[in-house]
Amino acid sequence: MNGPLKMYRTRQVVRHDIAVQLPDCMYKLKNIHAARNGMVEQRTDHVSSAPKKVDICDQVKQFLKNNQNLPEMAALELRQEEILRQLADLKKQMDNIRNNLQISKNAAVTSQIIKPKQGPPPSLPDVIINASPTNPPYSLELVQKLWKNYMFLSVKSYTHSSLSSLTENAQQLTKTLESFKPGNVPKINVKLIWKDVGANPELVVAHSRIFGEVNILRYLARVTSDYLNYETCNNVHEIDALLDVCYNIVKSKTKTERASLLQVLNKSLGKSQWLGDRSQISIADLAAYSAIKQATNPSEVNVNLGKWMQRCVACQ
Repeated sequence: MNGPLKMYRTRQVVRHDIAVQLPDCMYKLKNIHAARNGMVEQRTDHVSSAPKKVDICDQVKQFLKNNQNLPEMAALELRQEEILRQLADLKKQMDNIRNNLQISKNAAVTSQIIKPKQGPPPSLPDVIINASPTNPPYSLELVQKLWKNYMFLSVKSYTHSSLSSLTENAQQLTKTLESFKPGNVPKINVKLIWKDVGANPELVVAHSRIFGEVNILRYLARVTSDYLNYETCNNVHEIDALLDVCYNIVKSKTKTERASLLQVLNKSLGKSQWLGDRSQISIADLAAYSAIKQATNPSEVNVNLGKWMQRCVACQ
């Protein structure tokens, strides 16, 4: 059998001459095959690209160009010229003052802290300190020693009726404070009332209350002249930060938290005699000494801080 065979005809599966009803619920896209095949797309109902963003500088220039003839713009320009003229006059006045005072333009500005002159002890009202037996204010013991030739901190202790007994540490501190023998100096009467006030003792003076041992020390430092007054020092901010650390040591609840705070004190102490790289004791040392005795165990204190605490006890 020679030659091609005649094939049978199949039924049409897909018809292309049927009009297709396109849905109108979606937006229409541009024919992406038209440009690729050289075809011209006549339909314009496609998604257009975003308009080109205009630079802010161009917008300002265009705005000024469109509004340059407005009376408000002219008034604004006159006001700007007036301000520039006043600044030029002020600069001339400053130059004249500098020349009259014979000050160089490159002169360095130095900050000098004016220290108050030490005078006689001020007349202070009697104060009341409410303290908890579980958190004795050990800093009062050091204040007595440092003020022995300046002012006598005469302490009389009382026990509130809400307490049945005092702790051993509170009894020992009471004995030390009441048995202190001062010199012939003015005195300030302090009533130390043992009561359950929590970790923060309270100082009551003239019907006002001061909470926290570090704030009590701040009060005592500010009502005196040179003794314990740290606000005339160059590192006043560092001492304030150390006082905040001492407050947090007393309020700390975990050994890990106390360890990080003690590390801050140890770093501040370094190889110096006192905290803050100082050669003399300050209220930061008093607050830190009391906070460590209240809230830590001897095993938590390293050798460097241990020697520093011995110096605090021996301070005069």
